Amino acid sequence: MFGVPVFISYLFSNYIQPVSEKLFVEPLNQNLMNLPEFIQELLIGNYGALTLGLYSFIWAFPVVFLVGFSVAITEETGLQEHITHALNPWLMKIGLTGRDLIPVITGFGCNVIAVMQSRSCSSCTRSNCISMISFASACSYQIGASLSLFGSAGQPLLFLPYIFVLFIVGAIHTRVWEKSSLPLNTVSSLPYLQPVTWRGTVFRLKGILKQFIAQAMPIFITICLTASVLNYLEIMKGLAYLISPLLTLLSLPADVAPGVIFSIFRKDGMMVLNEGEGSLLQNLEIWQLFITVYLASTLSSCLVTLFSIYKEMGGTHAFKVLGKQMITSIISTFLLTMILTAFFK
Repeated sequence: MFGVPVFISYLFSNYIQPVSEKLFVEPLNQNLMNLPEFIQELLIGNYGALTLGLYSFIWAFPVVFLVGFSVAITEETGLQEHITHALNPWLMKIGLTGRDLIPVITGFGCNVIAVMQSRSCSSCTRSNCISMISFASACSYQIGASLSLFGSAGQPLLFLPYIFVLFIVGAIHTRVWEKSSLPLNTVSSLPYLQPVTWRGTVFRLKGILKQFIAQAMPIFITICLTASVLNYLEIMKGLAYLISPLLTLLSLPADVAPGVIFSIFRKDGMMVLNEGEGSLLQNLEIWQLFITVYLASTLSSCLVTLFSIYKEMGGTHAFKVLGKQMITSIISTFLLTMILTAFFK
């Protein structure tokens, strides 16, 4: 119900991206080339509001639409309650309830929408749910970027263990950091399964899409503009140097630093490692490739997600989420490095 929509969305976005570049991005670049350099950076630069904003929509909207459609069907038919009830005992072990599963799944389309949907969680599990979303729910940009990097390196099958490790470490992360607020095991009556009513399904889907268009996309554009300013002022390069000691500790080349730093601003920022037609990636060992993508994915939530957490839960909570995630990411990356280096020797 939820994995297939993500896969179909990826195939669609992967197909439509080059078409959109030819029809929209390239003409935009040509028409705006005479503008001042700073304005070009804001609109059509690496993080331009027009170019990357369009890219954001292409990669996010299909996932949000199809996953939202599946969620709407499960809600309309009553199947969602049965799924969440069946998985409740398992999710209780990591500090979640079955009802918290829906925002976590939605996060594979868009973390911003998932954080907003966490309003449906109980007060004692919402923090746990947001923690799981932030660490383990690979949004559409992250899925597309990681598949792109693994593909450029000639190792596309690494995506499967990558997603598996992401979920397992995310579950451990949530259980360890949020253990003081475990939910109570409550039993509620389950609804009868109902046939699909398309009017009700469309109504639910409209609400999901409205959230994406009216709330998520404006945040994306704001982050694009912010990242463009930082890139123009070359602050991004300075930040990349700061992470070099960590990369040395993990036996990773300093050349991967920009991908890790840019992924903090946006998860698809790690795609800067595709420069030179993937020559850098192809020169990495398999374990180095895996560790690079994992570290870039988990060191921090992207700024869009952190901003959404700030709006929903406050600045203190967002800062705590960031700090806990960084600690878990560095420790787990170091352990994975030890395991993988021993395995591939």
